[in-house]
Amino acid sequence: MDKELLFWVWLLILAGLVEGYSWPRSQNPRTQRSRSGKSQKPNIVVIMTDDQDELLGSMEVMPKTLRIMRDQGVHFNNSFVSTPMCCPSRSSFLTGMYTHNHHVYTNNDNCSSPYWQRTHEPRTFATYLNNAGYRTGYFGKYLNEYNGTYIPPGWREWVGLIKNTRFYNYTVNFNGNKMKHEDNYYADYFTDLIANDSVTFLKNSKQYFPKRPVLMVLSVPAPHGPEDSAPQYQHLFYNNTLHRTPTWNMAPNPDKQFLLKVTGKMEPIEQTFTDVLQQKRLQTLQSVDDLVEKVYEELWNLDELENTYIIYTSDHGYHLGQFGLVKGKALPYDFDVRVPLYVRGPGIKPRSKISNLVVNVDLAPTILDMAGVDIPEHMDGRSVMKLIRTKSYRDQDYGGFSDNYVTAKRPWRDTILLERGKITVKKRKALMRQQKRNFLETVNSLPTISDSYLKYATPKQKRIFKECAKPQNQPPCKKGQKYQCIQEYGRNMPRLMKCRKNKRMQRDGYFSKKRCPCGRKKNKINPDEKLSQTEFLMKHASKDFSPKFIRTKRSYLQLVGNTSSSSQNSISSLSVQPFDRRCRVLPNDTVSCDRVLYQDPVEWKNHKEKLDEMIEEYRKMLEDLRLYRKHLKASKPLDSYLSEIGNGISSQGYLEYECEPCNSNSRRSERKKEIEQRRRRRRKNKKRKRKYQGSDSPLWNSTYWNLPPDEKVSRRKHPACKRANADCSLMDNSHWKTPPYWTNGPFCFCTNSNNNTYWCIRTINATHDLLYCEFINNFLSYYDLKKDPFQMRNAIHDVNYGILQQLHEQLNAMRACEGAKECNKAGLWYRDEENKSNDEIDGDDT
Repeated sequence: MDKELLFWVWLLILAGLVEGYSWPRSQNPRTQRSRSGKSQKPNIVVIMTDDQDELLGSMEVMPKTLRIMRDQGVHFNNSFVSTPMCCPSRSSFLTGMYTHNHHVYTNNDNCSSPYWQRTHEPRTFATYLNNAGYRTGYFGKYLNEYNGTYIPPGWREWVGLIKNTRFYNYTVNFNGNKMKHEDNYYADYFTDLIANDSVTFLKNSKQYFPKRPVLMVLSVPAPHGPEDSAPQYQHLFYNNTLHRTPTWNMAPNPDKQFLLKVTGKMEPIEQTFTDVLQQKRLQTLQSVDDLVEKVYEELWNLDELENTYIIYTSDHGYHLGQFGLVKGKALPYDFDVRVPLYVRGPGIKPRSKISNLVVNVDLAPTILDMAGVDIPEHMDGRSVMKLIRTKSYRDQDYGGFSDNYVTAKRPWRDTILLERGKITVKKRKALMRQQKRNFLETVNSLPTISDSYLKYATPKQKRIFKECAKPQNQPPCKKGQKYQCIQEYGRNMPRLMKCRKNKRMQRDGYFSKKRCPCGRKKNKINPDEKLSQTEFLMKHASKDFSPKFIRTKRSYLQLVGNTSSSSQNSISSLSVQPFDRRCRVLPNDTVSCDRVLYQDPVEWKNHKEKLDEMIEEYRKMLEDLRLYRKHLKASKPLDSYLSEIGNGISSQGYLEYECEPCNSNSRRSERKKEIEQRRRRRRKNKKRKRKYQGSDSPLWNSTYWNLPPDEKVSRRKHPACKRANADCSLMDNSHWKTPPYWTNGPFCFCTNSNNNTYWCIRTINATHDLLYCEFINNFLSYYDLKKDPFQMRNAIHDVNYGILQQLHEQLNAMRACEGAKECNKAGLWYRDEENKSNDEIDGDDT
């Protein structure tokens, strides 16, 4: 009896060990059973955090996640996001497209807009998997401007947060119904709500639809603000300093862009704030760590773990005190664009690492590849499953690789695009004009134009430069020559003109633009024309003929002679009387007067005085005529049928007006008043800016801390934190509603600037690790992370012009790419050029 009992005890212990041991897929007894009655396609679970960094130590405090994802999966240690902002990054995650293709540039501009809902939302990976038979569910934060009035296409189960991140006092759209949650931890804490609802959906799906695979996206709010942690974790990570990297409080930085150039070192109150914020961020991630374990255990209990891919990542990184910035994101440096990325599932070797460059636009194609669905052509990313399969195959046949770079049959790109913001129409036109001006100045300074410069010219410029380079088009015109290339003064672009007789043309091919000092041209009759007129008069005119050439438009006598009797009476009443003009305007626009006027000063003076009197009278007549015309326009008669109805119309059919007396200086005085009002507004705005800007200390204007109770101002628009060309916010004791609280008083800090729009390329391969950026204000930056891993020094001046031109061309190619084929080709361009010119690139300049 004792032996039999002992046997059953050992059998139960052995069964427990088998149950708890994490078997490889090929040896796991569960997976060796037949999956009859279950889905043959794999389940897919995506867990996305909000604002989680990889370089500030956030993953080191998540032991459960590291045990499940890193120790049992693959770690992509060079994973980036294309745009380090919430809504653009999440839009790239859903569509697999770069920001310049889905056009969601900021957290406000086009975020969940009607254009997004109409154009891109029907083409997310959810719609393709839903059509392929997957049961899809989304839980958590969606897009920053999502208003909860609809369920996006492709999702069967929908628990979407309305607007931006919150842990308490939020509203969700639960399958079409808006549900408001309050501040009870057990019922409303958002991270736990996502964990519970997602596990419930997974259970129900496998219970009622066992043959259908499941896709779940768990978009948790942590560690995004307001950083409210669960009560059981509010005592952890006191004085954690993992965020104090070598660039922490490294300021100012005169070699970097405007925001970092004007940011000084942090004050003691700001340094303390970064430590407290780091503590609260790590506390919120503990609930995420529990969520990962809960989903993992539920998959194990449902016997679906070995048939499920789990992806863990973040929408972008974060900075806490780096380069003197108190907190924020949206910079092109690694602490903002580098994110954690772990993948575990069938066929993935545990504790493996892949160093190839991947970006968040690769996630949507990867999810489709995991499900066996064809990847659409509009997606810019590629599936990382190709890297995973290639690494697993080569590790089995040839052993592991020390550098962790996977070389596939189809080359994997080594360059990605980082972009933030967009160029306005006004700014784009100004940049294009400046670029055209600089290009033409450079081209004109060269003796000959090479093909390397012509490729930047427009088609019209190329045609003109090509024709002007031909010898047969050089000035001056010769017999039989059709065209000549003319360079005008004040123009950078030559002109291709037809050859014709032109007195203004000089022999050297330049136009002569000499003008009179008074600004009027001195008209002279052509000698040939003068000779022909003289011959005509000698043949056809009598000896006593006196030529009088009178222009009809300028002849007052002809006007009097041709008018009717009524008009003659009206004109005769004028004070200006016709007189015998002693000057005439000839048909060739020249003036000829009697010789007496040229010889007798008295006659000349009398005639000039008469002309001045006539000009003054005509001016008065012209003013009166304008008033008459204005009055007639105002009192225009209506149609005949309206005059019969009445309605404010006199018996003659004209509108009756009571005109106020006109003042000739009224418009001028109004104009002066408008100018004076503008000046007053400008002076007032300048005073207000100086008043709000304050000093460079963190307490910029303490007189505005306590506003009146009826005046509610957001922290980002607080009058105490106004600073020119910067986006600044207020931090005070009422910001955090859960422990640990902030009790050190208010201060202001800046997180962004209005010229922090940039386009960058990030290159990582076995030999290069670099970042090249072009900002909207024409500022350039270059960092060689092989020599400067923390991006402390802008080495743009160390790069020779040839390499700089290659980087600029590659950046333009990445900015214009559409689809995986074009974007992958643009990402390989640098390597192709590198193979062509190894001697240049292997030097110190790179």
